[in-house]
Amino acid sequence: MSDLSFDDVRSLAKAAGVELSEEDLVEVTHRLNVTIEGVEQFSHPELHTIEAVPFHPLNEPD
Repeated sequence: MSDLSFDDVRSLAKAAGVELSEEDLVEVTHRLNVTIEGVEQFSHPELHTIEAVPFHPLNEPD
């Protein structure tokens, strides 16, 4: 995934109702990109090799 741009983060903040100053925008953009990069480092299982397991919910309380 490519890095989020300042415009991307500005749009996300606006959609979330968060006001960001231009100074904060730089820091938030950097932190989001670092976080995304870190999450991308997790290994993802090959989902097509995993057998589905039926789900049986526990009895719900009354």
